[in-house]
Amino acid sequence: MKKFAVIGLGNFGMNIARSLVENNCEVLGIDIDKNTVDKAKDFLTYAITGNPANKAILDSLGLNEYDAVILSIGQEMVSSILISLYLKEAKVKKIIARAISEDHEKILKQLGVDTVIFPEKEMAIRIGKAISMRNAVDYLPLSEEYAIVEVAPPESFIGKSLRELNIGARFRCQILGIKSIADDLVTEDTPQTTVIAPSADEVIQEGNILIVLGKTAAIERMEKSS
Repeated sequence: MKKFAVIGLGNFGMNIARSLVENNCEVLGIDIDKNTVDKAKDFLTYAITGNPANKAILDSLGLNEYDAVILSIGQEMVSSILISLYLKEAKVKKIIARAISEDHEKILKQLGVDTVIFPEKEMAIRIGKAISMRNAVDYLPLSEEYAIVEVAPPESFIGKSLRELNIGARFRCQILGIKSIADDLVTEDTPQTTVIAPSADEVIQEGNILIVLGKTAAIERMEKSS
């Protein structure tokens, strides 16, 4: 069983901790607020009340024995930087830290934090891309160039098979899946089905949503095709 420690049990840290537990991981959580820790005791393997910026407390937890430590301190940028330094000194196997600003993100990377996540920035980019692309429903960036996008097919695609459309050769994109209807149209009477890795004979129907992998520019060209 994998072991993780989550430092900071605000909304972000609490949700990560809960997700890890649901995926059969052993999770230690630490937060300075006793009420927060009491709420987390119901599902965490270990829940500790204490100031994670206190080096003695961190050293007592044996965090170098965990597969990774997730640092999810909210608005306390100074504490986040200090804790990152302590974790590096403790030779923690992997540090994943949340940044709250671009400056914070740069500092954490300079300190040698293995993975820096900036949820607000990432979500803003995701929403901006999704609403700016013509038919995009959702947008998941994989790198500066590549993304997975859920997109309504152009009208010219309706009634044609993937073989006929030849999307890979024409647009350098790959269709990972096809949803029968958009997520927001799902009801008890109108369930959604998803075909993963569809065959070349799969025909695009009105109302379908395509799950597409490719360069963002290529997906945008596909959207505009006629």
